[in-house]
Order: sequence, then structure tokens, then C-alpha cells
Amino acid sequence: MRRLSKLSYLLAALESEEDKRRFTELYEENHVRAEQTALRILRDPHDAEDALQNAFLQVIHHFDEISEIPCKKLGFWIISIVKNEALMILRRKQKELPQENWDTFSADVSDPTSYNELVRLFSQLPPTYRAALEMRLINGYSGKEIAQYLGISESAVNTRISRGRALLREIAVKEGFHI
Repeated sequence: MRRLSKLSYLLAALESEEDKRRFTELYEENHVRAEQTALRILRDPHDAEDALQNAFLQVIHHFDEISEIPCKKLGFWIISIVKNEALMILRRKQKELPQENWDTFSADVSDPTSYNELVRLFSQLPPTYRAALEMRLINGYSGKEIAQYLGISESAVNTRISRGRALLREIAVKEGFHI
């Protein structure tokens, strides 16, 4: 029932019945994974709900552009919006950035500030490695899902993840982290 009221609220922002139908399909296909992503980042159900709602409002805001995005990339696009909304919430809530042992990092980081610092370090990675690492560590995608999205083999995904972690360690050391 609660999901229906959230969906009704979002649908009110759309004008045509066709747009409402298309948005409902998009929401139904992606809201579970989007909510999981927000919860993984924020670790708070209320903040995750805010991030999810903000993300889907962004989707509505750019709804005319959606038809230009290939279907297989649409879910990843939505997850990226959710991730960005969640990170914006984190930035507003956190000021200090403690150090983190990058070798033991997992998608379930218990300290949001460490997660925020990790995202900053991720931004320094080349896009090839960053994409594979973000999909695995942050979004929780399997090697098969990443390979399918990137159009490469699973072994290539594993190589990119391995090399990306090594490079991330180097960047962290250069930034003054003691690993």
C-alpha cells in the first residue's frame, strides 16, 4: 500500500496517460534494486526512501530523454541516479572522513563517511576500471551482469576489477592513507 502511495505521488507529476503507464512500468522494473542500492549506501531506511523518491523525481524531470536511452542501459541509468542522490544525502550529513582499509572494503560499509571518501577516490580511476568496480562493489552486480552490460567477457570483468583494486590501492596510498 505504501509503495502505491509513493507511486501515485510520482505519477501526479506526469501529464499524459501514456507517460504515466511508461513510468509505472519503469518504476516497477527498477524500484527494488534502486532501493537496495540506496539502503546499501545510506544504511538508513528513511534516508534511502528520500534518495529513491528524489531519484525517481529526476527520472520524471528527464522523462522525455528516456526514449533515447537503450533499454538494456536504462536500469543502470536509474541506479546511477539513485547512487548520486544517496551520495548527496551523505554529503549533507557527514563532515569528517576517516581512513579505510581498502582491501577489506565491501558493499556493506558500516561507516558512511568512509564510503564517501571511497567514492571520491573512485572518481580518480580510469573509467574502464571505475565502471567495473562500481558495478561490483557499490551496486552489487554479479560478474555476469557486469559483463553483459559492458559487452565483455566475465574474465575481462574480473581482470578489470583486479587491476582497478590495485590502482585504487595506489591512489589511496598517494592520498595519504595507510594501508
